[in-house]
Amino acid sequence: MLLGHVLLNERRRAAEIWRIRERTEHEAATLFQRLASDLEAAGAHPDLVTLARRCADDERVHAEHCRAIVDALADGLEPLAPMDARLGPADASAARRALYTSVALGCITESLSTALLIELRPHATHDVVRRGLDRILTDEVRHARLGWAHLAYEAERGDVSWLSAVVPAMLEAALDTDVLPQADASHDLRAYGVLRRADVDAICAGTVADTIAPGLARFGVRLS
Repeated sequence: MLLGHVLLNERRRAAEIWRIRERTEHEAATLFQRLASDLEAAGAHPDLVTLARRCADDERVHAEHCRAIVDALADGLEPLAPMDARLGPADASAARRALYTSVALGCITESLSTALLIELRPHATHDVVRRGLDRILTDEVRHARLGWAHLAYEAERGDVSWLSAVVPAMLEAALDTDVLPQADASHDLRAYGVLRRADVDAICAGTVADTIAPGLARFGVRLS
């Protein structure tokens, strides 16, 4: 009985985390849709606009996968209402707001998410979780590429070093709220698609040092 109670509690805790992820995916869909509009308004390359719209569609599908996982793990967890997600200064130009969003979402958040999902995928044994992770991981790689492609595109046309002043805040926000919610040290929920906080911290630190910081530095953007 005790083991059964523990397993039920673990599934419930994992379901609650996936419910947070479901809300985050809806918010990401809104951000990518707004990015597409800003890219179009700024006269960016049409391929970037198209890719941003595809990313928005992907995020809506991710939310559906998250909901399927929530329902498979626990009963009675209704969706959380998404918040009004916005990135970048409200008074910035469409071009600058778009680049801010691309870097925050693609170069930082989605790059971190990709690294975490690669580490997590082999440990997930629940069938519905594995299917969701497979789809999300495939798409996150493309979403990260959008950020890097947009940054390269703008760097060819002008100075993007102004991002150095705002990237630390982007990174802090990603580590605090945007990266997949995780479990504390008292739970091992990897079978249900949830890493421990200590593992997340180590993976994120390595990704920042080995991928994000050097990638940004190529374009004259510094983390410190």
